[in-house]
Amino acid sequence: MVLYTSSAAQTAELIGSYTTEGIANIAATFQLPPSVYTAEYGVNAYRVTYEMPYLDSTITVSGAMFIPVGTNEDCPLSVITYMHGTIFLRTDAPSFLSFEGSLGYLISSPGYITLMPDYVGLGISELMHPYVHAQSEADAGVYLLQAAETLGLDMGFAFDDEFYSTGYSQGGHASMAFSRELQENWSDVYPLIASAPLSGPYDISGVQSSLIIEVETYSNPAYLAYNIIGWNSYYGNLYNDLSEIFQEPYATGLPAMFDGETSGAEINAYLPATLTELIQPGLLEEIASNPEHPFNIASLDNDVYQWVPESHMNIHYCTEDEQVFYQNAIVAEEWMTANGATNVVTTNGGPLNHGACAGPAIFGGMLWMQSYHEDCVAIGVAEEMGDLVWSIAPNPAVNATTNLIGLPSDVKWAVKDISGRIIQAGQGVNIHFSDCSKGIYFISTDRWGTQRVLMN
Repeated sequence: MVLYTSSAAQTAELIGSYTTEGIANIAATFQLPPSVYTAEYGVNAYRVTYEMPYLDSTITVSGAMFIPVGTNEDCPLSVITYMHGTIFLRTDAPSFLSFEGSLGYLISSPGYITLMPDYVGLGISELMHPYVHAQSEADAGVYLLQAAETLGLDMGFAFDDEFYSTGYSQGGHASMAFSRELQENWSDVYPLIASAPLSGPYDISGVQSSLIIEVETYSNPAYLAYNIIGWNSYYGNLYNDLSEIFQEPYATGLPAMFDGETSGAEINAYLPATLTELIQPGLLEEIASNPEHPFNIASLDNDVYQWVPESHMNIHYCTEDEQVFYQNAIVAEEWMTANGATNVVTTNGGPLNHGACAGPAIFGGMLWMQSYHEDCVAIGVAEEMGDLVWSIAPNPAVNATTNLIGLPSDVKWAVKDISGRIIQAGQGVNIHFSDCSKGIYFISTDRWGTQRVLMN
């Protein structure tokens, strides 16, 4: 076992390692074409334990940290914090290298440090997880950043001044909360460059709650129980006895199922098909008609969209999402823009359900964020290698036009879409995109590699 310890409260244990070949195989299982994604470095994965504030105490939690191997020692590394989606089993957390946790290898291989907090009550933490609780999600991310930065002093890596945030489903909510926290309280230490919240319930008090009330059945009733029991573990006033919320036998049977060892599928199988069989009669109407109901107060406390991002943000959604209603993204972007945000956009992933939306959203968000990354070029490296250091400006393209800066005037190029298909080719340093919808594209040159460009 390889264990790094910066203090009694911060440890990093090596839990996995992949070569570039292994990461390329992971990319192939996610159907990422080589023209879009290249595994550039091997990656080591660590389980980090660290402390964070929670309620009136300091607790120990865990998270995953992925470090690319063999990067230039003169170049500090950018950090992407990825927030995971809903899980019920503690060992499904990223630091146990769950399916979602394995994404850390893919995100890190292009040369990024990737951090994935497990959250309170998951991973090594045995508390009740306060499901979709904004402040604890944000704190889990911030204090993992601090722990990783301190561990880097002994492990031989350092942060640069680029920080990114993304996550899907609950992770979209957590990413939004974390991004807000960075901007409002940590911008001088961890400046946020871009964030990509994906299919998250940003407007719990409005869109998410109201649309659930309108349906007879909800695809994952376990989420509702998770929300109620989890929030009550934090606020303490949603109920005195769970029978105030749920009918029997569920009021009696549910608490034991939220032990961190029972899967969401098992809980869903236990619960009834309709909400009228699960929730106490009249309760939804009572909540809807009483703004002071504890659930409504808690919902408002965990809305995460009423702030004005100063960095770039792309909110992804799919219109057939049956779990997190896509109107969350629309409401968030409209509020932010109306209140002065100039860098917030949405991406409509099409008529996909929650599961089918995940892959395109996660990888699209990853590539979109990387379009804002500025590569570190160590002094003398470009000259020694005989390479030109070039860039794309403006990026994102303005009026469908961009320029290749630092390349010869007769450079040959091709524009490829995210699938690797060539949609345009030409020569010269000025490119006008013809008939291109907004999204991520790649400009490939004949001699000097490929860079990403964003069409807004």
